[in-house]
Amino acid sequence: MKNIVVPTDYSDNANNAMHYAAALAQATGAQLVLYHAFAYPIITTDVPYEVEKYIDEIQTSDRATLQEIKRELERQYPIEVKCISQAGSVSYHLQEIVQRENGDLVVMGLRGSNPALNILMGSTTFEVMRQGKFPLLIVPKNARFSPPKRLLFACDNPWVGLEATVKPLKDIAAAFGAAIEVFTVVEPTDPTTAPKPARPSNLEQHFEKIQHIYTFEETAEVRASILEGIRESNADILAMIPRHHSVWQYLFGKSDTLSVALQTTIPLLALAENPL
Repeated sequence: MKNIVVPTDYSDNANNAMHYAAALAQATGAQLVLYHAFAYPIITTDVPYEVEKYIDEIQTSDRATLQEIKRELERQYPIEVKCISQAGSVSYHLQEIVQRENGDLVVMGLRGSNPALNILMGSTTFEVMRQGKFPLLIVPKNARFSPPKRLLFACDNPWVGLEATVKPLKDIAAAFGAAIEVFTVVEPTDPTTAPKPARPSNLEQHFEKIQHIYTFEETAEVRASILEGIRESNADILAMIPRHHSVWQYLFGKSDTLSVALQTTIPLLALAENPL
């Protein structure tokens, strides 16, 4: 892991995610890329010069803010920090930033008074995650970095087509000597029907050089079982492939507190099904 991209809007949740990412960068020897996108001004003049001047003033002020944050991070951790400030929106321009900076991981916080629910309500973080183009580590507002020892990979489809999809999970496991627990929960099959054939799996190929174990549960209470599995495993990070594995729907298909309670405890690594 060489470059960690951290979008920030200077909110408390974004700052917490930034410090989590900085500690992760220090532990892995990565560079931190701070990225702030400011909105284009509402144009009330026909004079292009006035618009450009206004944008330049915003960018100058914003760059000064980022430089101050950069100095503090480099003093506290110490790491190399790069700053990017530009007009636009994070959800629209982040892919361009990740490609340009050769980002290996994006780290973001959650916004709003109830971050667990806001991920379901069109937040920037959720919009970025839905794109599925790069790995995204979503950090709850109360999470603090500690070297991960157990990574819980929740899935119900044991076939992952692209090695690049699980590479960030493997990189984190390798960097910290962490174990991966492949956690699968499925609904019970109907005993009156013919059993379904076993689904093909290539997880052994992906994880052959990483310490890993398998946990399988069959229960009608899929969401509750997954949440209980997270608690019992003492996992430091939960990893999932949102667009590919329907287990995601069991956790986030409803907006009640139980379905997203895990968001207040451990970071979520959303792996990219179609990585850049």
